[in-house]
Amino acid sequence: MKVLYFAQAATVAGCREEEWTMEGIRSLEDFWAEAIRRHPGLSALRSQSRVAAGHRYVGPQDSLSGSEEVAVIPPVSGG
Repeated sequence: MKVLYFAQAATVAGCREEEWTMEGIRSLEDFWAEAIRRHPGLSALRSQSRVAAGHRYVGPQDSLSGSEEVAVIPPVSGG
């Protein structure tokens, strides 16, 4: 699975993208657990961020597939 980080999430993770194996990642909760294990600073962004997989936002009821690109999208501002 390709994981993309945007805005503050990229700064916290120290990268804009990385590859993960799908072992044990089936839900949004699993995804966040692994993301925070890899990059503990993401825990501060979790409640404010959205996760998109396969070009759509996902919620707790959705499952993730290993072939999807997953993006962590924190709140952004601009003008």
